[in-house]
Amino acid sequence: MKTLQASILVIHVICGFTALLSGLVPMIARKGGRLHNFWGLVYYWAMFGVFITTVGLFVLDPLSLKMQFFLPVAVGSFYQTFTGKRILLRKKSETPPARLDWAAMYGVSFFGLVTLAWSIQRFMVQQPYQGILFLFLTALCLANGWNDYKVFSGRVQPQRMHWFFTHLGRMLASYAATLTAFLVNVGPRFLPADMPSFVNLLLWVGPGVTVGFFISRLTKQYRKKMGLTAPSASATPA
Repeated sequence: MKTLQASILVIHVICGFTALLSGLVPMIARKGGRLHNFWGLVYYWAMFGVFITTVGLFVLDPLSLKMQFFLPVAVGSFYQTFTGKRILLRKKSETPPARLDWAAMYGVSFFGLVTLAWSIQRFMVQQPYQGILFLFLTALCLANGWNDYKVFSGRVQPQRMHWFFTHLGRMLASYAATLTAFLVNVGPRFLPADMPSFVNLLLWVGPGVTVGFFISRLTKQYRKKMGLTAPSASATPA
């Protein structure tokens, strides 16, 4: 069992570093160009590898609090990567979501409820910082699921260039999750052993909040450049 766990962990680390490095290229390369598309695909499959190996590590040690934290990060971040890629198949607003899109949306929403249960359990055992962190991860999953449900069900009509802003927001948000995982694993090694719990909480939440602010500013710039004033609900990064 330990050999299997160690093997999966090695693959997980390789996929994680691949995602961390390859994800930078599409950000700086010409949008839609060869470099953007190639390294974007590398990033996608690296994130898929991170997702699969995280699930595997969780199955081998489901009672580990560490894995209970990392599992929703992997689920939420790959959902963002998955939908960020899938939206390119639905550039035309009249193109309906496929069954796979619906299944993924319901899946991430259900897992958000699982994470909510973990959050409640942490509060019940007097571990508020962990409970808050689980709430943050719950929001990651449920917000993505709810945003997509509104679009899939027709409650919100996507506007012009909706696919561009959805792709931009989801991919950057998924990279924030990758950065979070890196900081949470590496950061504590350079910090005092008796550091306050809120510092660890900042390592988990900080990258998401920072990148979220960056996505908001970048989206506004692109909307202004394209002459779009009203925000597109389908493009809301979560």
